[in-house]
Amino acid sequence: MELKIGNCRILKIDEMNVALEQYKLVPQSKNPNFRHDGDKYDWMHIGYYPSILSALKKLVDKELLESESDDAANLIKKIEELHDKVDKIQIIATELV
Repeated sequence: MELKIGNCRILKIDEMNVALEQYKLVPQSKNPNFRHDGDKYDWMHIGYYPSILSALKKLVDKELLESESDDAANLIKKIEELHDKVDKIQIIATELV
């Protein structure tokens, strides 16, 4: 199972684990043997979670921390947008089961 949300994805690893990954720029290595030319993007691991709901909650937390919200009104709007996305995903997931 793979669920993509923006530049993140949730992968079912096995019956007990779900992984959350983000597609982002790979930083340059300090070791010259492992340097790459230009910008390189890849899936970077964020964490393992016991359920899809836990991974979605972490995704919401991560998006809020990375948001550029400078006041409470913008932060509340961002939270509502993220919860709407999560609710839509849960509805689709229950329809598939």
